[in-house]
Order: sequence, then C-alpha cells, then structure tokens
Amino acid sequence: MPETMRALVWEGPGVLQLRHIPVPEVKNDEVLVKVSYSGICATDQEIFQGKFPYRPPYILGHELTGTIVKTGHAQAALREGERVVIDPAVPCEACLSCQSGKPEFCLNYRELGINRNGGWADYAVVPARCVHRIPDTMSDLAAAVFEPMTCPFGAVEAAGVNACDKVLVFGDGPAALYFTQIARMRGAAAVTVVYKLPERVEWLKKAGAAVVIESVNMESVEQTDDYVRNQGFDLVIDAVGLSETVQAAVRYAKIGGRMIFYGFKDSQTSAFPHREIILKNLTVYGRTNAPSVWPRAIEAVSRGYIELEPLVGQVLKPEQVTAFLEEGQSSCAIKTVIDWR
Repeated sequence: MPETMRALVWEGPGVLQLRHIPVPEVKNDEVLVKVSYSGICATDQEIFQGKFPYRPPYILGHELTGTIVKTGHAQAALREGERVVIDPAVPCEACLSCQSGKPEFCLNYRELGINRNGGWADYAVVPARCVHRIPDTMSDLAAAVFEPMTCPFGAVEAAGVNACDKVLVFGDGPAALYFTQIARMRGAAAVTVVYKLPERVEWLKKAGAAVVIESVNMESVEQTDDYVRNQGFDLVIDAVGLSETVQAAVRYAKIGGRMIFYGFKDSQTSAFPHREIILKNLTVYGRTNAPSVWPRAIEAVSRGYIELEPLVGQVLKPEQVTAFLEEGQSSCAIKTVIDWR
C-alpha cells in the first residue's frame, strides 16, 4: 500500500489542484477503495465555480467505483478485492428521519465529494454503509456513471409507471436518458422526449424514445397520438427545470396524472401553475437520492435492462480535469469520467 496518492483538491472558486497527499486512514466503520473511475457531473462544475455554500479545501467526486483494498475492524461483511460502487450520501443516523428508516430525508446528511472528501483520487475512504458490491456483468465504466442513475430510478419508483402508461420527458442530458430507459423497463407503452440538442436524438432513440420533438417545436406535443388518444400523458418528467418546462409539464399531463420535477436550471419558477395542478388533480413528485433502490438498480444494469457504458463519451486523466472544468463540459460527451487506474 503506498503512503501517498494523487487527489484533485478543490481549493476555492476556479481553483482545482492535483496534489500528492497521504492515503487516508480507515476507521472501524469504513473501507478504503482503490478508485478505478470517477464521474464528472454538472454539480462538480458548480462546486468548482464556487456556487455551493461549502468551504474548501476538499476532494471532489461523488460518482465513483473501484475495489476494496482495506476494511475497518468492524467490517466482517465486506472483503478486500470486491468491486463496488459507492452511494455518496452519508446520513447522520441520529435525526428523526434516519431513526424512522428514511435516511434519504436526513436533516444533517453529508455527501462524499460535495461537503466531505470524495472520489477524485487514487483512494477514497467511505462509510461501509455506502458500499454496494457489483457483479462481473457490470463494467467499470458503467459503474462509474451508476450513481446519477439511481436518483431517476428512485423518482420513477416513487411516481410509479403502470403497464402501457404514456410518458413524456423533457431534456436530453444524462438524467433524461436514464429516465427514458427506466420508464420503458417498468412497462411504459411509449416515451416521448422533448430535446434541445440535435446530436442527442440518436442517443434518445437508442434509450427507447418512441417520439422525439425539438424544444422549439414543443407545441407539436399536442399533435402526437399518445397525447390525443390519452388526453395527456400519464406521467410527465421534467429533467430540465426551466420555468418553461415546468409549465409545459403541467399543461401536457392528463387529468389525474403524475409529474416528476427533477431538473432545476432555474432556481425558482415564475408563474408556477398551481391553479392548473389543483384543477387537474395532479400529483407532483420531487426526488434526489434514493438509497433503498440501489440493489434493484444494480440488478437492472447487470441484466442489461438499463445500459450505462454507452453514455460515457469521454475519459480523462486526472491531469486533464482542471482544463476540462475551465472550458465547460462538452455537449457531445454525455458523461465524462476520470481514469485513476
């Protein structure tokens, strides 16, 4: 075991340094993971720019996979050599939500790579409760972008997809691609997607979108067979979060339908259509992390129901990450990961 490791340390707005630091010690309730890949997402970009209210310095990276190389003395269930993915959410285990068996609603939870050291490093120390074994049928690259899929997975599970439901998704980013696959896996008759970037159309079709509509022609949603025959969509998912898409989600949902609000590009929505939500008897779901779905999500990926590896469009070395963040994320690469092998 080496004494030092490489780590990408965020030191303030616009400042990310690749440093050699000591490999962290492992406590009884923790494991040490040799990171193989870690993902880069929009949240990392925002932290880098100083848009989150957390104080530097710390190691970024909340999407990570690797192999256990050391376990704390209290960890009999986890063994060295096991390949794992990490749930970055670390609940306090003391608040009312945690004590009620709902750690996703923890009032004091911390998150790896968000407000404590994460996985943009050769090694990462993580609480044992956050560790999930993965089968050989899940590749390292798929595991690297697994964590951001669990949030849409949990949101769809909460809202429900009934057999032959008609689903509408706003967005063409990773979340929209996850939502499209998950809705089809759970039995949706068809998924219609409103997109912005033309280069994402083929990806959306591969993910299972039956109909794709460019956002500048959003009104044509009302001419689709699913909208006309169903008098709206059973489930509408806004993976964008603009005022425009929030309002459109309400407009295109059928009476008695459901909506998932997932994206939040706008910090607040102007002219929120609460009257229409009430009169149409709509049910609204907002979801972030969903710890209970991880075992089922792992099985869905391992059995090929959800494909993740094709979403990885760019693999960077640690030395390239700062320049990548300074330039902004490419619209061509759906997901970018860092290779720590």
